Amino acid sequence: MVNSGSAAVVMTLSRSVVDQSRRVDTDTDRPSELPQQRHNRGGVIDPLSGIGLDGEDTVGGRSDMSDEQPTRIGVRIAELRKIHGATQRGLSQRANVSYSLLRKVECGERPASHSFIAAIARALSVNVTDITEQPYHARNASPASEQAGVPALRQALVEGDDPELDTPPRDVDDLREAVAQIKEWDRRTKHAEAVRALPDVLRHLHRASRDLPTAERPPIHELLSAAYFYAVGSLYRLGHLDLAHLADERARASAARGDDPLRTAVAEWQHALILLFDGSYPAGLRAIDRASALTDLAPAQPATQAVRGALHLRAAILAARTGNTDLAESHLAEADTLTAPGQEEANFYATKFSAPNVDIHRVAVPVELADGTTAVSRAASVQLPATTAPSRSGHYWIDLSRGWLLHGDRRRALEALHNARRIAPQLTRYHPQVHETVQTLAANDARSTNSLAHFAAWCGIHR
Repeated sequence: MVNSGSAAVVMTLSRSVVDQSRRVDTDTDRPSELPQQRHNRGGVIDPLSGIGLDGEDTVGGRSDMSDEQPTRIGVRIAELRKIHGATQRGLSQRANVSYSLLRKVECGERPASHSFIAAIARALSVNVTDITEQPYHARNASPASEQAGVPALRQALVEGDDPELDTPPRDVDDLREAVAQIKEWDRRTKHAEAVRALPDVLRHLHRASRDLPTAERPPIHELLSAAYFYAVGSLYRLGHLDLAHLADERARASAARGDDPLRTAVAEWQHALILLFDGSYPAGLRAIDRASALTDLAPAQPATQAVRGALHLRAAILAARTGNTDLAESHLAEADTLTAPGQEEANFYATKFSAPNVDIHRVAVPVELADGTTAVSRAASVQLPATTAPSRSGHYWIDLSRGWLLHGDRRRALEALHNARRIAPQLTRYHPQVHETVQTLAANDARSTNSLAHFAAWCGIHR
């Protein structure tokens, strides 16, 4: 265990040296011979198998998708650049990115990292989602699709604390059990299931927060914050970023009305995720600082230790997105000191903090820094236990796929995507970096394999 005072020392790292003007220049390929990766999660997937919503087989590897066709990110950037009357060189200067890299992204020769996309979005005064074109497959979604529950959740978010209820109020214990089930769906990346359950839970929690005596309301506000927290995660993963922003504000506001400093800290931790997507990296690190200060108000207990560790992991990714390698590695080192047995099973506050999650982030950080060789070298020694949350192990394979692509090994990049699909299909199908990796593989492979074609079709990408 580490004492509570360590949090203040820990997060002062976040305030130092965040250089947002650091140039995004990743125009280097570094292929080399590396040790063979050890796969203990089932190895490489049958490339022709179709895996559906929960991993089940589907005819032809296709899921129930709409006919919307997302544009490759490089093409979309070129379109927006021309609409804004910018040349490639002019945009590269305004965005502070490499001119050579911009040219390669536009022609599909290199994948666009999220930090690159965020820099371009700022320079063009557009939203990140104007470039990624999220949410994918949301319009004309069939009742069986993962997106089908989003309109009902949108309505519940709009109603807020004045919900329309046509059923008797649900018992608080029943609501607590429902939120616990949603927490498990979050761990397993079953976001469609969470989205379908959340509207009723949110409405009844708001009703309970009004009906109970004032002295009994703080625990309900904490439970309401947790429900909104899961809404943020599911909406974020399904690509509904504006709705995720709204749920994020509700999660923070509800936590502030409770009595649990860790719940408030975790709401700030989730807020940092939204800022991460929007490219507001210094603001994200400030949110981590606020969360760290809140953990000092909590008792010294395993949950406090896990929340602090999760803060460091998110700070590591934020720092990597700014190009600050030293700061990112410092946060990884601090997180490592906070690991302890039993954290994976406990899943404190749905942070999923554990030693395997630190290993996952050790691979993710160099990927964010566009250093594929370091990423795949680190991955060679990673063996994720079977108990690792699918939401984390799935993301590991997504990051590793990006690492292999940066390293120049397209075959392993696709193999990693198949593993991500097997473990966390909903996460994989809607992840913008998965779409970008697939588009880059397809754009640079004149003889696309059946495996790539099937995977692209499963994601809703058709050449």
